[in-house]
Amino acid sequence: MLALRSVLRIDALDVEALRAATTSAADAILIDLAGATVVAARAEARSTARRYARLIAETGRPVLARVSSPRTGEMDADLDAMVDGSLPGVVLAGVEEPQDGRDADVQIRKHEMRRTGAPGAVTLIAEVDSAAGLLALPRVLPAIDRYSTILLDVDAFGADMGSRTQATESALAQIATIAAANSLQWIASVADGAAGVPHAHGAAGLVIRSEAEARGLNSLFAPEDALVERARRIVSGWARRGGASAFVVDGEVVDRRALRRATMLVELASAITRRETAGS
Repeated sequence: MLALRSVLRIDALDVEALRAATTSAADAILIDLAGATVVAARAEARSTARRYARLIAETGRPVLARVSSPRTGEMDADLDAMVDGSLPGVVLAGVEEPQDGRDADVQIRKHEMRRTGAPGAVTLIAEVDSAAGLLALPRVLPAIDRYSTILLDVDAFGADMGSRTQATESALAQIATIAAANSLQWIASVADGAAGVPHAHGAAGLVIRSEAEARGLNSLFAPEDALVERARRIVSGWARRGGASAFVVDGEVVDRRALRRATMLVELASAITRRETAGS
């Protein structure tokens, strides 16, 4: 699991921002190869993204690549440029069909086998930016086992729905429900000043455009120490349960669902610790 409290999104052609990202406080750097700014200069964007991804990764900052949807015909070339031993995750833009993830999985696996010999190291983040994507998500996620996170682009989803606030609020709740049902974390991309809404729905973090937002979001989305400690007691208690199907922690019955939630929280806390240690 990756810590994704703050994910700094940078256009692949923005060299100045990519240079600055080597000292970012964000949990992860997202290099965008699918944005409108790179359409007319894809070859340059891929070359630049690949070069800076390696430089940023050397500083201990996880680098993600946002790649084009398979329907654009550009996804394979984006993945060819970016998937190597230093890239822990890929954001698949505009997911709308189970086949989108399957196509990405095949291409990623090819590079993993050739470069590292260990398939499965690169996680996939499903970006939802439309009503069609949201409706398809329950079918999309079981199609492959590479998905680790859901990303809801709130602004793009709102535009697809005609900027209806009620619809986007409902989307946040649906994403939270789907993520929980699939034992995945989820993050959101929202306009400035709206961090509190995804946080209230249980998001793990936000995609941001400004370095100035990173430290504040890292604090906002950090899990409470008391909750992490309780989760650790659940995980360790389950390991010692002696065959019992359930046991009690702090007056509450712990079953497999509670264990799943606790395990995710412990893994997230560990990921945050690794990130803060590596980037210090």
